[in-house]
Amino acid sequence: MNLRNLKTYVPAVIYKRGLDYFERDFVEELTENALNRWHAVVEGTWDYDITVKLTGEETIVSTSCNCPFESDSLCKHEVAVCLAICEAKKEKSSASVDVRAQLKALKKAELLEIFEELLKKQPAVDLYLTEKFSNASGLDEQTARRIIQNSANRASRRGFIEWDRANQAIEGAEEVQEYVDSLQIEQDAEKMICLSLIVVEECSEMMQMADDSGADISSTINESLAKIDKTLAEWPEQLDESTVDHMLELLYPHILFHLKQDIIDVAGDLLQSVLLWNEKGDFADKFYDFIEKVIGSREMQNQSYSYTEEQFRMCQLGVLQQAGDQQAIESFCMKHHRYSGIRKAQILQALDAGEFEKVIRSCAESEQLDVKSAGLIQDWKKLRFRAYEGMGNKAGMVDLSYQFALDGEQEYYNKLRSLVVVEDWPKKMEAMLAEMKMRPRCRPLYLGILIDEKRFAELLDYCEKDVAAIERLHPHLVADYPHEVNEIYTSYIYRLVEPASNRKAYWSACQKINGFQQALGADAAKRLIEELKFMYPKRKAFLDELGKVEGK
Repeated sequence: MNLRNLKTYVPAVIYKRGLDYFERDFVEELTENALNRWHAVVEGTWDYDITVKLTGEETIVSTSCNCPFESDSLCKHEVAVCLAICEAKKEKSSASVDVRAQLKALKKAELLEIFEELLKKQPAVDLYLTEKFSNASGLDEQTARRIIQNSANRASRRGFIEWDRANQAIEGAEEVQEYVDSLQIEQDAEKMICLSLIVVEECSEMMQMADDSGADISSTINESLAKIDKTLAEWPEQLDESTVDHMLELLYPHILFHLKQDIIDVAGDLLQSVLLWNEKGDFADKFYDFIEKVIGSREMQNQSYSYTEEQFRMCQLGVLQQAGDQQAIESFCMKHHRYSGIRKAQILQALDAGEFEKVIRSCAESEQLDVKSAGLIQDWKKLRFRAYEGMGNKAGMVDLSYQFALDGEQEYYNKLRSLVVVEDWPKKMEAMLAEMKMRPRCRPLYLGILIDEKRFAELLDYCEKDVAAIERLHPHLVADYPHEVNEIYTSYIYRLVEPASNRKAYWSACQKINGFQQALGADAAKRLIEELKFMYPKRKAFLDELGKVEGK
C-alpha cells in the first residue's frame, strides 16, 4: 500500500472519515521519530496514538493505532495520519528554496540555532547524529541503550507505559534487533550477542514500568534470547578455553542482573544457551564451577523461591551427565537430594537402566518428602506405575491406574480396563463409578463412561441434579426419556429467564430455545414460548426477544 493510493485499499466510508479528521486538523504532534517511522496523536473520542512505518519513500510497511477498531483495513485515525504524512512530504518536496545555498550563507551561530531546533522537533535527526558521531563503524552498546530508552521514554506517561503504548515503547529495541539481523555470525558473533543482551536487559527494565498484557515487550525479549541461543549454537566452529572464559565473564553480570529483576526466567535461559558449548569440548569443570559461582551470589541467595536454585542445580547435573562421571553424579544427587528435580533425574536414570525396585523405593520416599504437593505426588506415582510395568507387577498397575481414573485421567482408565479380567470388570467398574459420582474433578470421564456403557438412567439422574448439563447430554437421552428431557430443559431455561433483567440476558436465555427446539422439535418449542409469554407478560424486552426466536 502506498501513501498515494489509500483509496484503493481502504473502504470508502473509512477513507472519508479519515479524510474528514485530516482536513479538520485532528492530527497533532506529527514527527518522524526514526528514519521512515512516523508517530502522531489524533484527536477523537480519546487521544489516539498512531505509528506508521514506511519503506523507501511512500510504501506503508505497517501501522498501529490504540483505538478499538479491528479489521484488516486501516482505521480512520491511521488514514488521517497517512494523509498528514503525505502532505508533510509534499510540502517538503515542493519547497522552492535552495536549502543548501541558504545554509552555506549562514553563520556558525545561526546554523547551531537551526540544528538545536531541528533536534527538538525531529528525534530521528538526533538519533542519526548520535549514531554518526558516537560510532562511525556501526551501532555500539551505548547507542543501542540510548535508542531503546528513548522510545520507551516517548511511550511512557507519568513514568508508566500503558498496554496500548507498548508497541511504541519497543520501537527502539526493534531497530537494534534489525541491526543485529544485518550482521554476520562469522565476523560479528560477539557483537550480536552483546547487542542482544542490551535489548534483553533494557526491555526487562521496561517491564518494570509497563503493562505488557499484549506481550509486546516479552516477545521482544524472547526474540533476542533466541538470537543469543542461535549465535552460541553456531559460533565458534573451534572452541578454545579463552573464548569460553571470555563468554562466561561477559554473561555473568547479565545473569546476576536478571536474577535480581526476578520477573521472567532470563537468567536460566542465558545459562542454558551458553551450556550448548559444553558439547563442543571438555569444559565441564569450567561450566560446573561457573554455575556454582552464580548459585553462591547474593542475587541468587536473595531469591524468593528455591525453584531458581533448583533449576541451576539441574544444569549442574546436566553438565555432570554429559561428562559421564557416574561417581560424581551419585555424589551430587545425594548432596542435593532435597530437590525434586534431582530425585526425578535419578529415577529416570534408574528406569532406563531397568532398576525397577530402586525406582519404587525412590518414588515411595519422594511421595513422603513431597506430601504437601499434589502435583509432585502424581508424578511419583506415575513413575512408580512405569516401574510396575517394567516388572510386570499387575496388581500394582491396577491399584495405581484405579487411583488415576478417579482423578479423571482417561488414559489410565483405559489401562485399568485392559488390566482387569473380564469377569471382574463389572464389580470394579461399579465401585469406581460410585466413587466418581462424588468427585467433581473426574466428571468428564464419569459422564463419558455412562455414555459408553449406555447407563442412561444414571445420566438422566445426573442431569436432574445439574440441569445445565442437559444442553450437551440430551442427544443421549431424548430417545428413551423425551418427557424427562423436556422437563429438565424447560427448567434450565426458566432458571436463566427468572433472574434476567436486561435485553442481553433475555437474548442469551432465548438462544437456549434454539437448542431446545433441535432436541424436542418445533411444536415443543412453540408451547414453551407460549408458556413463557404467559408467565412474563410485563417484560417487554423479553417478549420482543421471544418474538425474534419465534419468527425464525
